[in-house]
Amino acid sequence: MKKTEEKKTNITLNNAPVNTELILLQVLNTGLTEWMHRLGLFAGSILIRHDEEILCHPVRITASQGDVIVPAGLASKVLVHLDDGERRLPMVEMKRGTMGHVEAITSGMACVQALSMLGLKEKDKVTCVRRLPHMDYLTIIDRKERTRITEGEAAHIWGKVEGEKPTQFYFTRQGKTFTVQAIIGGQKAKKHLQTHGIEPGRRLVLETIEQAKELHAPGSQAVIITSPGGLRLYLNKKQAEQIIVKSAKRTGFSSKNI
Repeated sequence: MKKTEEKKTNITLNNAPVNTELILLQVLNTGLTEWMHRLGLFAGSILIRHDEEILCHPVRITASQGDVIVPAGLASKVLVHLDDGERRLPMVEMKRGTMGHVEAITSGMACVQALSMLGLKEKDKVTCVRRLPHMDYLTIIDRKERTRITEGEAAHIWGKVEGEKPTQFYFTRQGKTFTVQAIIGGQKAKKHLQTHGIEPGRRLVLETIEQAKELHAPGSQAVIITSPGGLRLYLNKKQAEQIIVKSAKRTGFSSKNI
């Protein structure tokens, strides 16, 4: 009976839930096994599968209250009417220097509230400063646990350094203790950051920021995973079907895994 239950919990990476820690159990293809071993991924390694949102870039926007970082998931739900004519497009697709106003927010109240925390609402004037490159924020949590988060995840974290104004963790400086006050976004953002051990009340210290390491496997880009070491892999569906995983309880990315 126990073995049957274990088999039910073991799934292919192709069918694994997104934004959840997974334990790598087995790779069924010998060549793929060797390739992953060269990348430092073995049975027992922790992985996170991401949804397609990670392909998009967060956007740095100048609005009425100054510069803010709008995470890709939120930026894709904000429709901007550009000043150069009748064009309307999602904020996530704005190019450097383009200007316009927020015409609509194509999502529910959680999205509206998240954007209001950033000082953005309908009819507000906005200017795109730039779309942000993929970066990794190496972060210490409560002085004992280390994790890597993306630039978009850093933009979802709202809080403050003592004696300073509240802001997004994206803007924090190295070595400063940043207390998390809120997670910008809905339940999806909150639950995903909890897999890193980040939630209101936690104290974060930014160690360093690094260019994200990306590796595109041959074939179509359909399944995206990251490792605790910060490597981002793009696998096709056939490869993902050969990788067996199971869900893991959140234990955080400890320093020995980075």
